[in-house]
Amino acid sequence: MNSSNEKIIEKIKKVLELSKNNPSIEEAKSAAIKAQRLMAEYHISMSEIEIIDDIENIVEEKIDVGTGNKWKYTLSWIVAKNFRCKYFYYGKSTVVFYGYEKDAKIAAMTFEMLFNIGNKESMKYYQKQRQKYLSKCEDFDGKGIKNAFLNGYLLGIQEVLEKQCTALMIVIPKELEEKYINRISKSRKINTSFKLRKTFEGEQAKREGKKIGKDIVMSRRIETKA
Repeated sequence: MNSSNEKIIEKIKKVLELSKNNPSIEEAKSAAIKAQRLMAEYHISMSEIEIIDDIENIVEEKIDVGTGNKWKYTLSWIVAKNFRCKYFYYGKSTVVFYGYEKDAKIAAMTFEMLFNIGNKESMKYYQKQRQKYLSKCEDFDGKGIKNAFLNGYLLGIQEVLEKQCTALMIVIPKELEEKYINRISKSRKINTSFKLRKTFEGEQAKREGKKIGKDIVMSRRIETKA
């Protein structure tokens, strides 16, 4: 390894430490994304960084987002695989990210933020369309419009995160895979999959949702440029 790479790796390690030991949720998320950007820019792999220098604890980070909102299951799948985690559910309201402590915490914080923004933006879009039709004294059938928006929102998030995941060659560690299988086999309370209902495909709503999803991931609301 040349001295230039060593300096970059040390810089990335320092940024990762900020994400791990930072009382500010926003700064922790920004530091994690900044580290990933540096790794992608300089073609540094996860193995070179040796994120887990010591044996790091595997933890469960729980987020209770209530019942309903079935799109949360797809969102948890997207976030987990892009932050080196596994996931499962307790009942119909609690999403659990299972992984090394740093990864699981960042995944949970990112999920919660994206979930809250998705609900807020989909409702905003619904109300905007409703007012548009009512102002023209036209009947408004909003059935499925929020689901179409959220479907696009998820696609936008997935597209941006997976490009980064591929560039960084992020994979689930073998040890984590083995412990996850052992963990879910020991509890009948754990759910690992849900069937999602087919949603109304409103192309305009879907396009708007996808744009918002991509913008959210790429904006300073969840990352800072390296």
